[in-house]
Amino acid sequence: MAWRIDKQANGRFAIYSSRIDDYIVIDADEAEIERIYTEKGIKVYLASARAQMTTRVTPVAAAGEEKIEASRLRGSTPKEGSVPIGVTGFTMGDD
Repeated sequence: MAWRIDKQANGRFAIYSSRIDDYIVIDADEAEIERIYTEKGIKVYLASARAQMTTRVTPVAAAGEEKIEASRLRGSTPKEGSVPIGVTGFTMGDD
């Protein structure tokens, strides 16, 4: 599973999940992205998230904007479900 933070056409941020090939968070500001990463316990990646929103900004492609709009129309983004972490066997859910 890999997350990537992209900048949307409206200037807000979206988190893309390679696991489900869709955006799991849309229309977020920097503070919201930081809160999500901290809440999920991914503190190691918090510095990377900050860099992706500032110095390594990746724009959302046209196909990605279509996925974001579909999530807006649905009223929610897709969920990744339970995700095993490495060889430990621990899992992280969408809770």
